[in-house]
Amino acid sequence: MHALLLPLFLAPLALTPPARAAEVTAPAAAEAGSTLPLNAASAEQLASLDQVEPGEAAAIVRLREQRGRLSSVEALRVLDLDEPTMDALRLGTHMDLSLTKVANDRRYTSVQEVLAQFEGEPSAQRVQELAMDYTKTHPGLVEGWLSSSRTAYLLPKVNLKYKKELDYSDTNKYEEDIDNPGDYIEYDYQDRADNDDEFEVKLEWRLDKLVISSERIRVINEAQDIVKLRDKVLEEVTRLYFDRRRLQVELLLDPPSALADQLESELRLQEATANLDAFTGGAFSASLPR
Repeated sequence: MHALLLPLFLAPLALTPPARAAEVTAPAAAEAGSTLPLNAASAEQLASLDQVEPGEAAAIVRLREQRGRLSSVEALRVLDLDEPTMDALRLGTHMDLSLTKVANDRRYTSVQEVLAQFEGEPSAQRVQELAMDYTKTHPGLVEGWLSSSRTAYLLPKVNLKYKKELDYSDTNKYEEDIDNPGDYIEYDYQDRADNDDEFEVKLEWRLDKLVISSERIRVINEAQDIVKLRDKVLEEVTRLYFDRRRLQVELLLDPPSALADQLESELRLQEATANLDAFTGGAFSASLPR
């Protein structure tokens, strides 16, 4: 049975709206204690964390090099790391948070012009597809189960039996002893006869199962549960997607001037992105433009 996938940890991300300028780096590393910077640590340093194998650490570094930067620990879900490893990375690493100020000298004259700034990002429908694929709640999967349950009893049950019978006739034989002419030797002689091989093939159709089977009832019940789960997943993913988009638009059109306000807006944006990564197994960040 599926369970609603909720993020276990929301690591800060470093995703920024378009048209950014005048970057300022916050002293996140200084506050991170002894944790490792996820976007700067070497494979050897990552492998020093409990539950992180050298091969996994090398894969993390390769992914970071391919993308230029990791947006969060949740983005590592694409590597199929198990939960103990993910927990170790959540607790043992930190993100270097970069705050950027949007150049607001540009004036936008239409909604389409504003939204065009984000056209390189995946659509809401695409993110929903990613979430359904990751949570195994895609309608095609459910329909496949229902189809299989409908055809499960079209083929008959086949029983095959093989029987081999051996018949023997016992007689006494006498032969003259070559070394002692006139003497006869008695011995038992078995004559194998009428060896019969029998094959039996039995085909059995369960006509009652063709109408409605207990297996189909079970699949229907589970399908209903999956549909409910999918509705919850899509509702949450859609909400997160548009919350994130609204934050991007706010930062683009009316960027805050105070550092504290910039930090709050950036963290809200990163929280929404981390949640989307948790619902899509990191595929959301992987689909963002580089």
